[in-house]
Amino acid sequence: MPRLTTQAEVSNPKRKGYDFRVDDFLFRAAVGPNRQMTIQSSDVQTQDLNVAQNPEDFTRNIGRIYSRNNFSGGSNLDMAHKRGMSELDTTRFWDSNGVDVFTQNKGTPYSLKLLFQTELEQALSSSDGDNAMAVVGTTIYVSDDETLYKSTDGGDTWSTQSEGLTAGYNIKGLAAHGDLLYITANNGSAGEIESLTSDGTSTQKMSAAIYDKIWSVKGQFIVTIGNAIHQYDGATTVSSAIITLPSGQTCTDVTDAGAVILATASDGRIYSLKDVSGTFTAKGQTELSGETPTCIIENQGQVFYGTKETQTGSKVIGRLYRAELVTADDLYVLANNQLIKEWNIDGVDASPYKLTATRDSIYTGIKESGSNSYLWRYYLPTAGVARDLKYGASGIIKSLTVVNEKLISTVQGSGVYQETSNYETEGYLITANADFFTAEQKQWVEAQAETPELLSGQSVELHVTDDIEGITSSTHTSWDKVLDIQSGVGTVSAQVDKISRYGAMKIVLKSQGSSNAPEINSISYRALARPELVVVQIPVNISDRVERPFRKPITVKNLGETIYQSLKDKEGTPVTLEIYDPSEVIRGVVESIQYPIQSNPEIGSVTQYAVITIRGTRQEVYGTVTSGDILAVNALGIMRFG
Repeated sequence: MPRLTTQAEVSNPKRKGYDFRVDDFLFRAAVGPNRQMTIQSSDVQTQDLNVAQNPEDFTRNIGRIYSRNNFSGGSNLDMAHKRGMSELDTTRFWDSNGVDVFTQNKGTPYSLKLLFQTELEQALSSSDGDNAMAVVGTTIYVSDDETLYKSTDGGDTWSTQSEGLTAGYNIKGLAAHGDLLYITANNGSAGEIESLTSDGTSTQKMSAAIYDKIWSVKGQFIVTIGNAIHQYDGATTVSSAIITLPSGQTCTDVTDAGAVILATASDGRIYSLKDVSGTFTAKGQTELSGETPTCIIENQGQVFYGTKETQTGSKVIGRLYRAELVTADDLYVLANNQLIKEWNIDGVDASPYKLTATRDSIYTGIKESGSNSYLWRYYLPTAGVARDLKYGASGIIKSLTVVNEKLISTVQGSGVYQETSNYETEGYLITANADFFTAEQKQWVEAQAETPELLSGQSVELHVTDDIEGITSSTHTSWDKVLDIQSGVGTVSAQVDKISRYGAMKIVLKSQGSSNAPEINSISYRALARPELVVVQIPVNISDRVERPFRKPITVKNLGETIYQSLKDKEGTPVTLEIYDPSEVIRGVVESIQYPIQSNPEIGSVTQYAVITIRGTRQEVYGTVTSGDILAVNALGIMRFG
C-alpha cells in the first residue's frame, strides 16, 4: 500500500498540486462543477444547557439566553455559569445598592423594587461612640455619653430622659428587663448600676466597681468590670468573675443561645456560659484564628457572629459568619462555621459591631466609606445577603433594633436614624458575568426587560457590559445603556451589538418622587455563536490517478484506498485543517466522511471522490516575511496577517 505525503516532505505543497492538509498529511481536492468546496458559518445549535429562568425563555429561539426573574439568592456571585453551581445561584447576583431584593408581597409575582430611605431623628455627639440602645415596652432608649434619650412613638420624636446617675458618669450599657431599664455607667475610676421605671423613677443598685457593659439573659444579667465577666442578679449581688480575660481584653457582646449563653471577647474567643440552677458557669469556648469576635446573636437555631481582622495600617476587614452550637464532652462549642460575607475596604473599619434579628432576617451595619454607612441583610429562607438601608452619614453602627417593623440604628458621630416610608429615588443591581459555560466569543444581540406599570416620573434602565471587570463598579466606563423605559407595562427589548466572551447587565430604578417607586419583574440577554465557528466541506480526490501541475498524470495503485481510509480514521477526532487557496486555518473536529456510493465505481477510478466535513473555528494565519525592513522580523521568518 502506498503512503500519504506529509507537509514535512514538501516545501511548497500548493505548487506541487496539493490543495489542503489535515494535520500533517497533504491532500488534493476534487473540485468540479457539481462538487464545490464550501466554507460557511456554523448553524446556531440548540443549547445543550438551558440557563434561562423565565418560562417564556424555554422556547426554541436561536442563541442562548441569560435571564433572571428572581434575585432573592443574594449578592456576591461573580460568574453566573460555573462548575459546582447550586440551585440558589440562579437567583444570585453580584452587587446592589438602594434596591430591595428580598421583601415580596404575597400573591404577586416577584419584583425588584427600591428600598426605603432613612432619616436622622436625633443627633448624638458621644465621645466614645458607645450609643447603647434598649427597648422597654414601647419606649426606645439611646445613650449619648451622660445623656439618655427616649422615644415613645417608635422613633419619630425624641426627648431627654432624666436619670439618677452620678454627675460625670458616661452611660456604657443599657439592658431591658421586664418593665425596667438597667443602666451601667462609669467615669473611668468609679461606676454604678441603676434601674429606671417607665415613669422616670431611678434606683441605684450597685456602686462598688467600674461597671461597663450589661446584658439581660435568662432572668439574670451579665455585667463586665474591666477584663472580667460577672453575673448580676438585678438587685445587690454581683458574683465573682465567671471568666477573667487576659489583661486589656474585654467582652464585646452576649446572646442567649438556648442551651447556653454565648459571650464574644476581644481575646479572639467565644465563651459558653451555662445556667446551672441559676448560676452561670463556663462550659466551653471556641477560639477564632486571627480574628476578633465583635457581636453575636442566635436566631431559629443558628448562631451568627461578626468579626474583625486588623491588618497593617488602618485596614480592618469585617466578616459575618453562621455556625451551629454543638456539645462535645459536656462542653458547648461552635461548629460548621460558614463565612457569609466579607467586607474588605481600604482605609475603613468595615466590621460588623451589632446584630439584630427578625422572623426571617439578620441585620448588621457596615461603614463602607468616608461618606456612607449601610445596613446589610441576611435572608434566612434563601441564605442570601445583600446591601440594605443607606445612611446619609459615615460611622460605625453599634446599636440596631426593629420597632413597629421599622429599623432604627445609631451611626457613630451622627445620631439616631429611622427607616421611613419614603422610597429611595435611585437604586441599581448588577448581575453576575455570563458566558454559558464556554470560552468562545459571543455575539450579544438583544436585551430585554419586563416591568409592571410605570407611573409618571418613574423609569427603569437596563445597561450591559462586555468587560469582565465591568461588574466591579456601577460607574465603570464599559456600561452601555440599551433600555430606558419610562412608561407602559410589559416587555421591552432592544438590539445589542457586542462581541465578547462575557456579558453582564445592570438594572437602574429611578423615581422623581419618594412616595412611589418603579419595579421590574425580569431581565434577559441573548447571545449567538460567533461567525468564527465554521463548517467546511471539501471534495477530496480518492482516485489512484495523480494530476500534478505541468507534469503528466500518473497512476498509483491503491492510492485512492489509502487516502479514503486515512480520512475515515480521522472521523470524530480533532484536527487542524489548512487550506492553501483561499488561505484558511481551521481547528476543529472531522464530523463525517461522505463517499458518493451512488455512482458505485471502484475506489481508484479517476472519477472517485469523497467529501470531508470539518466543524471548527478560524485561526490566525501566518505567512512568510517578504521584507526585512520592519523590526528585523526577517530574522524570525514569520509575519502575522489579518
